[in-house]
Amino acid sequence: MSLKNLTLSKAAPTAVPSDAKGRARAKVLAYLEQQAALLAATREGRTVDVRRPVYQTNEAGVRVKVMAPVHVRRGWFEDTAGTLHFMIRYGSKPLALDKAGHTSVAAGSLDGLPQVIEALSAAVRAGELDAQLTVAAQERRKAFKRRGTATKSV
Repeated sequence: MSLKNLTLSKAAPTAVPSDAKGRARAKVLAYLEQQAALLAATREGRTVDVRRPVYQTNEAGVRVKVMAPVHVRRGWFEDTAGTLHFMIRYGSKPLALDKAGHTSVAAGSLDGLPQVIEALSAAVRAGELDAQLTVAAQERRKAFKRRGTATKSV
């Protein structure tokens, strides 16, 4: 076999955005895609199987990577008047969608929810929520402490 028989290309894997704003946008877009899949599954009466890689120790005492199921939390809820609302969560906290602090969008019913999710996805891609994402990312970063900053005295 030689290179003449192969189809060569200049394709490269897509990289994770290196800037904080790009990472926050990617995280929210992934959340919105997950919510759209959850909504479609809910309307069809089935469940969504979402998995993520985790490391576990097997019987031999070796750490191995396995795919563990993840509980997907719904982004929509119904208020006391029966109106359906949708909110974006960044981490575990609702994301403020404007300067006034509104955190949810009224969708009305399940039929209006796909349009709301699509509109929010378009707004994130256009950068309309960059200021709110920056603040949310900074708040989320405060919850984590660096390891190894304290030195041990022997």
